[in-house]
Amino acid sequence: MDRRLRRALTVGRAVVHEVRTERVTFMAGSIAYHAFVSLLPLLLLVLAVVAALDRPGIERGVVALAAALFSPGAGDVLVAELRSASPGVSLLGLVVLVWGTLRIFRGLDTAFSDIYETEAHNTLVDQFGDGLLVLVCIGAALLVGAALERALAFDGTLGWVAGRAVLVAGLALAFLPMYYVFPDEPGMTVREVLPGVGFAAVGLTAFASLFRVYLEASGGGSGGVLGGVLVFLTWLYFSGLVVLVGVVINAVFSNRSRDVDIRPVLGGNPRRADHDVEAAETGLDRDALVTAVERLRGDLRAGQALTVTTGGDSVTLPGPDEVLVDVTPSRFFFLSDAVSVELRWSPPSASPASADGDDLDSRSSGNETG
Repeated sequence: MDRRLRRALTVGRAVVHEVRTERVTFMAGSIAYHAFVSLLPLLLLVLAVVAALDRPGIERGVVALAAALFSPGAGDVLVAELRSASPGVSLLGLVVLVWGTLRIFRGLDTAFSDIYETEAHNTLVDQFGDGLLVLVCIGAALLVGAALERALAFDGTLGWVAGRAVLVAGLALAFLPMYYVFPDEPGMTVREVLPGVGFAAVGLTAFASLFRVYLEASGGGSGGVLGGVLVFLTWLYFSGLVVLVGVVINAVFSNRSRDVDIRPVLGGNPRRADHDVEAAETGLDRDALVTAVERLRGDLRAGQALTVTTGGDSVTLPGPDEVLVDVTPSRFFFLSDAVSVELRWSPPSASPASADGDDLDSRSSGNETG
């Protein structure tokens, strides 16, 4: 099996193991509950801020963005609530909205810390601080997305593609601070969170689009308020699952979870054991392998013979005439570079005169015998 394929399978198995160990599917149900009781306050809070800015165009964009993001049944329920809500809000009402909105972020913060296993650093004060920071970032991303939604309101296929692209970009901007702040992991870099952010943004956009097509084809969006709520909860559950799988990808790729121990794909922590699954399959890491190959090339160029042993049988070969070592960079950031060694021999060929002489000797010997 190709070494890159083995590496990809090792990382994939580590992701699956982390999902099962941390019971991510159960976590997604908890996230869906927190989102159900917090998402409407979040959108109402954004609308209250927009109303204070006296920008009705952006307000319509926020409502349109909510309708585009959610499934038909869920979108109808949310849009009806948003349009019936009063645009104004008192100071007490603002506090209530912020408190309700922070519930989902506290739930996400706890889930992130469970996956990264940094619960000791995740105090109540830390949860509220992280939640407020992410709330501001997501609110800003919603406003930007609503403005772009209005600016790129094209019809036909072009409009659909532009809308999906805006949705992916908006989700990525909203998720980036959340994936960076919530783990409470010291030394984490922005580069480490990009795989999970990209997976969550693209995954949510694709899931929302496919779910919308399915519901429209099956007539699932016309089940009344109760049907809309059930569809909404289903959408929230699978959306939470996508978000949490993105967290698992980041934790595994950077080897920052104690449940797995592999050579990190992006930054993160080095392996904690020399006999882990990755080492058992690939033997040496890239740097050690390149060093060993370079040492072998130096020995062979010095004229040393080469002995190859397979299945108990050994064959000794003379030193090769040419030794080629090549390090091929991987096209994918999650796969290691390939190191190859090529040995070439050029054995001397028999001269024509010698061959003719041998034939002549053979014929002469044959005639004498006859």
